[in-house]
Amino acid sequence: MRDLVRSPKATSDKENRSPMKLHTIGLLLGAGGLLIFACRQLATRRKREREIAEFEKLPTVSRDFTTPEGAILCLEATYPLKDIEAAVACRDFATEARLWIQERGQASLSEEFNQTMLITLTKTMEQSFREGMEYTVPDWDKARSYFLERTPYGDGLVVVNKVAVGPDRSIFRQRILTSKTANGWRVVTPLVKTDDGWRVTSKV
Repeated sequence: MRDLVRSPKATSDKENRSPMKLHTIGLLLGAGGLLIFACRQLATRRKREREIAEFEKLPTVSRDFTTPEGAILCLEATYPLKDIEAAVACRDFATEARLWIQERGQASLSEEFNQTMLITLTKTMEQSFREGMEYTVPDWDKARSYFLERTPYGDGLVVVNKVAVGPDRSIFRQRILTSKTANGWRVVTPLVKTDDGWRVTSKV
C-alpha cells in the first residue's frame, strides 16, 4: 500500500525542481545569445579596423583645385570655419542645375526656356546651400576623408568614391560628383542611388 502512495514531500521537490531547471536553461540560452552577439560585434569591429588600415595606406591628397579629390577637401575645410563664401566658391551649381534639368526630362523643351530655367535653378540651389550652411554644418574637423577610385560621369565630370572615418571609427561612404571648370575642379553634389543608377536627383 505504501508503494502505491507517493510521498507528498517527494512530489513537492519534483515540482520545485522543474521551474528551477527551466530558469537555468533560460539563463544559459540568454548567455549564449549574448556571447554570439559579442562575437559578431568583435568580428565587425575587426573588419572595420582592417578597412581603415587599408584606407590609411592610400596616397595623401593636396587640398587645392587641381584634382577632384582636392576640391572636395577644399569644401570640407570651409565647414568648421563656417565660411559660406569660401564654400560657395568650391561648388558648381550651374552644372548641378543643368544635370537636374536633363535628368528630369526638361532638356527637350525650348532652348530659351531651358536657359531661363537654368539661371533660375542655379540661383535657387546656391541660395539653398547658403541657408543650409547657416543652420547645419557637417562636423568635418573631427573626421578623416579617404578617396578611392574615380568614375567618369560625362564630359568634364568625374565621380569620386569617398570614405569618411569618424572619431568613433564609424565609416561613411559617398559618391561625389565633381566638374572640371576654367578655374579648376569644383564639387557638384553627392549623388543619390536610384533604380536607374547613381543620379543627381532621386526623382527622374
